[in-house]
Amino acid sequence: MTPSAAAPARGFVPLYTLAYCGLFVAFMPFVSILLQVKVVAIDPANRVALLGWAVLGGAVVASVANIAAGWLSDWHWRRTRSRRLPIAAGLLLLALAFAAIHRAVDRTTLLVAIGFWQVALNLMFAPMVAVMADEVPDAQKGRVSGLLGISHPIGVLSAAAVTVPLFPTEGTRFAANVALAALLIVPFLLFARERGAGGGGAPIEAEAAAVVRGDLIRAWIARLAMQVAGNGLTAYAFFHFADRWRGSGDAAGPVAQAMAIVTAVVVVATIVAGRWSDRIGGRKPFLGGATLLVIAGLIGMAVASGFIGAVVGYGIAQTGLSVFLALHSALAMQMLPSPETRGRDLAVLNLTNTLPACVPPLLAALVPAGAGLGAVFVVLALVAGLGGGTALAIRSER
Repeated sequence: MTPSAAAPARGFVPLYTLAYCGLFVAFMPFVSILLQVKVVAIDPANRVALLGWAVLGGAVVASVANIAAGWLSDWHWRRTRSRRLPIAAGLLLLALAFAAIHRAVDRTTLLVAIGFWQVALNLMFAPMVAVMADEVPDAQKGRVSGLLGISHPIGVLSAAAVTVPLFPTEGTRFAANVALAALLIVPFLLFARERGAGGGGAPIEAEAAAVVRGDLIRAWIARLAMQVAGNGLTAYAFFHFADRWRGSGDAAGPVAQAMAIVTAVVVVATIVAGRWSDRIGGRKPFLGGATLLVIAGLIGMAVASGFIGAVVGYGIAQTGLSVFLALHSALAMQMLPSPETRGRDLAVLNLTNTLPACVPPLLAALVPAGAGLGAVFVVLALVAGLGGGTALAIRSER
């Protein structure tokens, strides 16, 4: 890895980190709480089916919209050396999309509005991800990727914030959601300075380009496999904890507390790993170590007979997942073949975030009936091992 002589503009990294957190604020309250409430309000008798269609349709639209938005941001960047205009347009459309969802009164209008919302969200997401490749030198990508690990817990907190008694109605909750996202994103749009500190402008020879293409395919497969493991873990962790809870009352409270503690540990570990990967100048040793943590954690969950053992396994697995995904992003950005197509290329990589949505039903079909959730976590550990092994087969680190 060759550190770039350039550096981001003063204050760029904090502004970018806040804006990236704003993206998670833009979607996490909706997908975790507000969408379910809206579905129940429209069709309570068929809430499960309607929610399924909303999630599936949204994933399809998101996959197409993200690639289109990445291509559009590349087109704009080639002319202006900035990606802020598409992000600003996406934020404006997001407000309109939430208004459309609020006004939806039947299944059709809700599904159409959700598709519109996905277009708006991805119009922000694709260029925002590419901005890091544009502006952060390779020698700092690990540190910044680690910092971005706070985006998920910030999104979780925002879901709680928009449902406090101060916002008692559906309309006020949607308005609060947009306002919180804008509060984090607008300062970046107004004050961040883009100056191409990410480098990567030198042409790549044909032989080297072939190696990079092969490595990008490996990176795509590795991330997809690890995201599959992560989605399966998220889908079934609560059931697994509940099966092992032996205390009084239901398991919801203890599980929430355990997950909060795990989240704090994961954030710190990811930030530290990102900084150390920059310091030693390599990502793959950390990807290998993170893979071992994921496998160990999932196997630990599978064999744990008690609640505490399952929580420890969960914490180890989540730490490995977070470190792997953060440093995988840094490595993938360093391998992009051309700065002029970063948005499109990263959007294709982002398909690994939407495709794993089909994981839970597939696992339910593949694991024999009566085998228990332990068998599910063993399968996920094997998938994670495949992802880690594929990442270690990457031959170039640029």
